[in-house]
Amino acid sequence: MYRQIFVPTIDNLIITIPKSWYGKKIEVLAFPVNETFNVPLKEDTILENRKKREENSKKHSVSFSSLGYKFNREEANNYDE
Repeated sequence: MYRQIFVPTIDNLIITIPKSWYGKKIEVLAFPVNETFNVPLKEDTILENRKKREENSKKHSVSFSSLGYKFNREEANNYDE
């Protein structure tokens, strides 16, 4: 795959391709790219986000052993029945 991002300044463009592609069928796609910039998060923001995730995990987690469920490996691997 060959990817090139550029900002056109004229209405007629020439795109160069690798020589190894000469004589082969190729596909060219062109679409506008919405630029998004990844702003580095501060350490306190990272810790705050982690704390929120952990709180949500605790609120919505279920302990299967407290519900009386016990995993039976033999039953799970019994494909004949």
